Amino acid sequence: MSASVSPYLYPELTYVASGEYETARLAAALAKVCIAGDLVRLIGELGAGKSTFSKHFIQTLGHVGDVPSPTYTLVQTYADTRFPLAHVDCYRMKQPEELDGLGLEDYRKFGVLLVEWPEKGSALVADGQPDFLDYYVNSIENPGTLTLTFESGSSPLSRVIRLTASPSWQRRFGLLGKMGITFEGATLNRAVSDAGREAFLAGLGHAGCRIESNPADWSSRSYARVYLDNTASGPTRILMDSPPPVESVAEYAQVADYYRGIGIRAAEIYGRNDAEGYLLTEDFGNTQLWELVKDGAPCTEWYKAAADGLVEQCLSHEVSGAPEWARRYAPKDWWVEVARFVNWYMPYARGRACTLDEHARWQEMWLPLFQTIMQQPKGLMMWDCQTPNLMVLGEEPKLENLGWIDIQDARVASVAQDLALLLRNIRSVQDDVREAEVLAYVAGKLNVDLTALTHAVDICSLHHSCRILGGLVRLHVRDGRSAPAASYLARTWEVARQSASSPELAAIWAFMEPWEVPGLTRLWKETQGKAA
Repeated sequence: MSASVSPYLYPELTYVASGEYETARLAAALAKVCIAGDLVRLIGELGAGKSTFSKHFIQTLGHVGDVPSPTYTLVQTYADTRFPLAHVDCYRMKQPEELDGLGLEDYRKFGVLLVEWPEKGSALVADGQPDFLDYYVNSIENPGTLTLTFESGSSPLSRVIRLTASPSWQRRFGLLGKMGITFEGATLNRAVSDAGREAFLAGLGHAGCRIESNPADWSSRSYARVYLDNTASGPTRILMDSPPPVESVAEYAQVADYYRGIGIRAAEIYGRNDAEGYLLTEDFGNTQLWELVKDGAPCTEWYKAAADGLVEQCLSHEVSGAPEWARRYAPKDWWVEVARFVNWYMPYARGRACTLDEHARWQEMWLPLFQTIMQQPKGLMMWDCQTPNLMVLGEEPKLENLGWIDIQDARVASVAQDLALLLRNIRSVQDDVREAEVLAYVAGKLNVDLTALTHAVDICSLHHSCRILGGLVRLHVRDGRSAPAASYLARTWEVARQSASSPELAAIWAFMEPWEVPGLTRLWKETQGKAA
C-alpha cells in the first residue's frame, strides 16, 4: 500500500475570523513558524484587516510597543524581533521602482519582508517566487512566500482570509494544526493514533499485532515495535510513524535501498504508505553504539567500523556516482543550516535580532569554507552519523555488525561532515576515542592528506555545532520542548570549542563565543526546577 501525494498539502487555505481576536491568533501562529528569508504578502482593501494582522504578527515576533502604519514612511523596520523585519506599505507608491535602493534586498535574504499592497510593488515582493531550496526537510529552514488576501465576512467585524502558499509554507502549515488553528475544509496534519497505526498494519496483513511505542526523537517522527505473533520471543518489526506534511517516509526507503546495495546494513522495508507517512522496517534490536561506548567499552575499533561505512559511501560514489534522486549538498544548504545560530541562538541569548550586518558577516565567513570541505571525498552521507543512529548487531567491531538508522536526510556531501558527527558527539564525552587514529585510518583508506581531512572535520564540526545550537533553541522557544536544550546546549558548546583552535575558524569563534554564557544563563533561568 503506497501513495506518493500527501493529502495534507494545501496551496490555498481559507480562514474565517469572526473578529480581531481570531485574526490575532492566526497572525501569532504564522509568526511562530515564520523563518528568516520569508516574504509575507498582505492583500486587501482599506480596512480589511491587514494592519491588525501586522500588529499581532510583529508583536509575536518580539516587538514591544506600538506598530505604526508605514503608509507614509513606506518602510518601518524592527530590530527587537527574532530576526530583522521590514514592514512595507506600497499603497501610496506611484511606481514599483520606489522600492529600489531601500535596502530591502537584505531583509529578503536575512530577515522577513511583511508587505501590504504588494501588488503595487516591484518584483522583489511579487508572488510566485521559488523557495530558497527546492526540497523540504523538517530540520532545515527553507524560506518561501506566503500571500494572505483579506476580504469582508458575513458580519461587520468578520473577515475571510485566503492563504496562498509556496511549498515550504504548505509543509509548515502542518505545525499550525498542532496550535489549534483550523481552516475551512482542511486537515493540516495527520494525527498520531493507535487506530491509524493498526489500520496500516492491517493493510499489510498484520491485524491484531501488539504495538509497543518507543521513545520519540527530536523530530515529529515516532517509532513502535510490532510483535508479529504477539509474543516477546517472536518476530518483530519497527513501525516508523512520520505524520505528513511535516515529515515523510519516502526518502528513508530510497536511502535504505541504496545503502543495502553498496554493503551497508540499512533496514529492510516491509511496507510503506507515503501519503499517510507509515513505514514498516526490519528491527535492529535495542543496542545503540552510543549505549555500548558510554559504559566504558573500548570503542576505537567500533568507530573504525563505522568509518568503513563512510569510506564505502565515498568509493561507491567515485565508481558509480549518486542516484538521480539523491540530494546534492550545495552552498545554499550549507548556509541555511549554519544560519540557525544567528536566527535562533543569538537572538535568544541577547533578547533581540542580529543586525543585517551581522547576518552578512556570518555568511561571508562561512560560505568560502564550503569549497574547502567539498574538496574531500564525497558520497551519499547519511548526514546524521552519530552513535545513537548506529545499532550494534554483533560482538565483533566490523561494518556488517552495524545497522544504520535515521538515514532519511542523506545527501551527496563531504565525508568530513559525517566524520565530524561521528567523532564529536554531543550526547557523550568520548575521551576513549582516539580521534586522530580514526582520521588517519580514513585518510589511508581514501588516499587523502590527513592534515586536510582533519581541517575539514574541524570546519564541519563547528558548522554542525552552530546548527545544533540554533536547533535546540528552536525546540525550546517555538515548540515548547525544553528537555533537549536543557540536556545538550552546554555540551554542544564544548564540542564547538574543539574547533576553536583552528586559525581559519578564529574569526567565527570570536563572533560566537560572547554569546555562550548569556544563552546558557537564560536557559538555566527558564528551565531550573522544571522536569526535563
